[in-house]
Amino acid sequence: MEFIQFLQGELLLTGTLFALIILLIVNIYSEKNRKYQVVDTNGAVSLMDDDELIILDVREEKERTAGFLTNDLNIPMGQVKAKMDSLDKSKNYLVYCKSGTRSDRIADILSKNDFQKVSSLKGGFNAWLKADLPIQR
Repeated sequence: MEFIQFLQGELLLTGTLFALIILLIVNIYSEKNRKYQVVDTNGAVSLMDDDELIILDVREEKERTAGFLTNDLNIPMGQVKAKMDSLDKSKNYLVYCKSGTRSDRIADILSKNDFQKVSSLKGGFNAWLKADLPIQR
């Protein structure tokens, strides 16, 4: 009974608690139903053993002045849907951006459009730099 009175007295706290619980449930559900992989830099390097891997940079052209991964394909996020038909759905894709947010969105779009093997680089180009891995300029 005291717990219920506490929750009623602390509406902001109660609302925040329920919102966090809902976000946690949504996050768990999203991860279980995700059709693409999220890989760290070590996982990305392992993927690069595949000679036919397509490394897809979804950053804007101006962002590439900071550097880019060797032999990548740059299609800015806003252009991916329009150029999707020109990509081979049977290939293995590693998608990256600056921080991993845009690459997650594009990896999700690709996997929902029948691309079979899609991975997103967790932390994006920033994580790649932090791991002190090689880049091109």
